[in-house]
Amino acid sequence: MNPSFAQASPQALVAGDPDQGAVLDAALAPLRAEFGTVDLVVERMDRLGNWAFVIGDMRSPGGGRLDMSGTRFADAAEQGAMSSVYVALLRREGDAAGDASDAATESTAAGAGPAAPAEAAARDQAGLQQEDADPAVAAETPRGRWVVVDFAIGPGDVAWLGWPQEHAAPRALFGF
Repeated sequence: MNPSFAQASPQALVAGDPDQGAVLDAALAPLRAEFGTVDLVVERMDRLGNWAFVIGDMRSPGGGRLDMSGTRFADAAEQGAMSSVYVALLRREGDAAGDASDAATESTAAGAGPAAPAEAAARDQAGLQQEDADPAVAAETPRGRWVVVDFAIGPGDVAWLGWPQEHAAPRALFGF
């Protein structure tokens, strides 16, 4: 099933957009958890409805290549198997007051896994919280909080190729 979305093409999140800072803050949370202080030179930061996609180049605070020694990525980086790319898929959830449906909360509390694509698309159109989002990796705006649904650090290929199907996210957001 191919869900339809009201907004047909992605919109770039630029300075001045009310969601730009929150999306970037939430997207950087997994990187900061892994490396502490890290910069991201953003190549693309797009929004399509309640979804956002961020892709950029990881950099050390001085602007050079990120030092991965001492991290779980050290061996792969030493062997040249790590790129400097970082990607994140985010979803806007509820409102700033935490308005989410009782069903979504109960389902998540019961340990249910991510929703099937058709169910996730219906939840998206209804403005309900997705079950596969990680509320620990989020940033709030007056219109809701942005939550990281998936991310890839230093992928050697197009790690996000399956994300539209896995998370019922709009394919257009990824440029394919």
